[in-house]
Amino acid sequence: MAEPPVTLRSEELTHPATTRPTLALLLATLAWAGSFTWAKATGDGLNQAAGLPSGALLGPILLLAWRFTAAGVLWLMLFPAARRGLSWGTVGRSVLLGVLLWAGQTIQMLGLDRTSEAVSAFLTSLTVVFVPLLMVVVVRHPPRATLWLPVSLAVVGIWLMTGAAPSGFGAGEMLGLGCAVVFSAHMIALGEVGRRDSPWHMAAGQFLSVGLGSGAVCLFVSQGATPLTLPAQWALLIGTDLWIDVILLVVMSTMAAFGLMFYFQPRLDPTRAALIYLAEPVFAALYAYLAVGRALSTIALLGASLILAANVLVEILARRPRRPAGMAASSLSDVRPAPPKPKGLRLKS
Repeated sequence: MAEPPVTLRSEELTHPATTRPTLALLLATLAWAGSFTWAKATGDGLNQAAGLPSGALLGPILLLAWRFTAAGVLWLMLFPAARRGLSWGTVGRSVLLGVLLWAGQTIQMLGLDRTSEAVSAFLTSLTVVFVPLLMVVVVRHPPRATLWLPVSLAVVGIWLMTGAAPSGFGAGEMLGLGCAVVFSAHMIALGEVGRRDSPWHMAAGQFLSVGLGSGAVCLFVSQGATPLTLPAQWALLIGTDLWIDVILLVVMSTMAAFGLMFYFQPRLDPTRAALIYLAEPVFAALYAYLAVGRALSTIALLGASLILAANVLVEILARRPRRPAGMAASSLSDVRPAPPKPKGLRLKS
C-alpha cells in the first residue's frame, strides 16, 4: 500500500522529525562518493574491450544498463513490498521519474568520460542553484533579486574550476551542467510525485526504467565495436577486475544510495535536500584523491569553494522571511509618531 503523502510546513523544516531524513541523505552522498571513480574506470574498460577509443558512447551507457537492470531485479527479489500493490498509475509515475533519472545519469556518464571525477561531482552540485530556479518557473513566481548573487558566484566558481584550469571548459563540463539541470528537475518531480506512492515501488520502477532504456540506447551506439553479446559481456565481467567496480556500483551507489534518496527525500524541502547533496562532491573529490591520487589544483579548489559558497548562500537567502507589501506598509505606520492630542480647555471657577 502506498504511504500517505508527506507535507511539511516551513516551520517544520527544523523539527527533529527531519533529522533522520537528513542523516539518511548524508549517508547516500557517502555511498555515491566512489561512484565517479568506479564508473569512469569501468566505462573506459568496456570501451577498450569493445575495441573503441576512450570517450566512446558504448562503454558508459552499457554500464548504466548493467548497473540499473541488476539493481532493479535484485530490488524486486529482496523486498516483497516492491511487488505488492502495483497499479498502472504507480507504473506510470515510476516510469516518468525513471526517464528523468535515465537522462540525468546518461548525461552525467558521458560528461564523466570527458572530465575528471571531482569536476563532474562539483558541477553536479549546482542542483542547489537550479532547483529554486526551476521551482520559480513551475509556479510562475518572479525570482527574488538576491538570487542572482549566488548564481553569479557559481558562474565565477565554474570559470575558476574549469576555464582557468589546463583542460578548460569543454564538452565534459558542459555535459556536467546539463546533468545538474536534469537532476534538479528529477528532484522536484520526486518531491511531488514520489509522495503519492510507496518508495519501494518507485525505486524498482526507476531502476528498471534506467536499465532498460540504457540497454535500448546501446543498440544504436555500438556501430564499429566488437560485438558484445550476452555471453561475451559475461566473460568480460568475470574475466577482468571490472566486476568489483560493477558490484560496488550496483549495491552501494544504486540500491543503497538511491534507495535512501527515494525513501527520505520526499520528506524534506527540495532546496534543503539539494543543500545536503553538496556533501557528495566533497566525498567524491576526497575519494578520487585517496584512490587514484587525482587532486584539484589551487585555482580549481578556489572555484569549488565559490560554488559551495553559492550553494550555501542560496539556502540562506531562501530561508529569509519575506513580508507582504501590506504588512510592510502597516509596520511603517505603526512606527510613525502619533499626532499630538489637542489640549483640553480649562474652565475658570
